[in-house]
Amino acid sequence: MTPTNALVAIDFDDDVTPLTSVLRQWAMREDSHVTAVGVAPSLSSAIANPKIVSLAKNAEKNLLDDLRERVDAFGLAIEAPVDLHLLSGRTAEEVMKAAVLYKADFVVKLSHGAISGIEKKLIRKCPVPVWIINSDRQFAPQRIAVAVDNFDVAANKSQAELTAASLLRHSVDLARRFQITAIHIVHAWTPEAVGFLEHPRSGLSDEDVKNYIKEWEDVTYTWLEGFVSAANERYADFGVTFKPKLVMGDAKTALPAALKELDADILVIGSANRSGVSGLFIGNTAETVINRLDCSVYVVKPEDFRSVLAAHV
Repeated sequence: MTPTNALVAIDFDDDVTPLTSVLRQWAMREDSHVTAVGVAPSLSSAIANPKIVSLAKNAEKNLLDDLRERVDAFGLAIEAPVDLHLLSGRTAEEVMKAAVLYKADFVVKLSHGAISGIEKKLIRKCPVPVWIINSDRQFAPQRIAVAVDNFDVAANKSQAELTAASLLRHSVDLARRFQITAIHIVHAWTPEAVGFLEHPRSGLSDEDVKNYIKEWEDVTYTWLEGFVSAANERYADFGVTFKPKLVMGDAKTALPAALKELDADILVIGSANRSGVSGLFIGNTAETVINRLDCSVYVVKPEDFRSVLAAHV
């Protein structure tokens, strides 16, 4: 199902211009619906000393007033109907509750460089996908990349394959919204045990190691080509074409380098659930990759992800 309901989380210190620039085109579709929420911290409730409660309440009011201006500015600038809500409490928790309450298909959050604690919580626990928009990218995406793992070698192949399919589905939804015709499928790989094979005591020549790496690369690329071919067949009528991009190296460094080479505007990536299903980018790996990117990131949860929030909203 194509996502139509976006929940935009706005902080009291956010410049709403990047959010507006990126989402205006998405919101132009008649079936789109945007909800903007601003969350102000509850300062006075955390203070025990009655002498400074009044100061905290004044600070709350100032933050809330500033937040209201930013949310209203976003609502006016988006040039589409927007439901506006001001909330109070812990930002990540209130945003996740709002995502459930307003039946959001995904959450949008502006990032000012390295991902914050709030954004980490959303990436790990939010019941819907989270789109982290880089504040430096003040335009709608033109180039999309999807990071996938080789599910053929995953411990739980069926689950990993479902997740890869979900990543493709979300990338196609984004591409169609922003009229993008090409999607790059990026796979970062490392040949198994190459460090041992390169050791002098392995008894292998440089040529032997080189041939081993080349053979492993050929096998990996054959898998990637097959995956891309199947994706192109699956989405033949959707106006998008998938292209393979194979890079050798650890995902934490190889992925950011590949995305910079592609000049990607947005990366669609998966985050792991509690069971750590193989075939996903597990916890810190995804966060490390995100911190090293210049582009925005759309983080998709596993197919079997269940949020504890849904039962309490």
